[in-house]
Amino acid sequence: MKNLTAYEPPVDENQLLLKWIRRARESQMSHYDMADLLAARDRGVGWLVTALTAFVGTAVFASLSSTAVSPALRIFLGLVSVAAAVSAALQTFFRYAERAEKHRAAGARYGAVRRRLEAIFAGDADARDGHYLTAIRDELDRLAEDSPNVPPRVFYRTQRTLADDPRRSRDT
Repeated sequence: MKNLTAYEPPVDENQLLLKWIRRARESQMSHYDMADLLAARDRGVGWLVTALTAFVGTAVFASLSSTAVSPALRIFLGLVSVAAAVSAALQTFFRYAERAEKHRAAGARYGAVRRRLEAIFAGDADARDGHYLTAIRDELDRLAEDSPNVPPRVFYRTQRTLADDPRRSRDT
């Protein structure tokens, strides 16, 4: 496998375009990967909250009809109730769904820049307006500033996946 950390500066415009295309593609895919990860976490915590609160609600309702509820059962129900509340608080605190949407939007924006770069590289005359390199560099800089951070482990995993399967694409 090619060394992913070696850097060679581009020597001409075509090499620069190819490097920008690669980096935009890696960023696009890593943001989509991060969005998928966060959405899965949100669903997982959501299912946990739903299951725990349903259990607590059912158990409390059942215990109301029984006069002889053991102290151990009351303690257990109390602990499950606290676990449900903590899970709901964590779901709110971590904002998985909101963060996933921000990564999905960043991935889409990187995808749009990548497609524009590919059109320029392919020789599309309409894409090569006056100062297109400056405009694209400014857009990539804005994206880097505005996009949420992708943890290195997710980014490197995406790089490895793209190196192993260069046809992987997500043109959304």
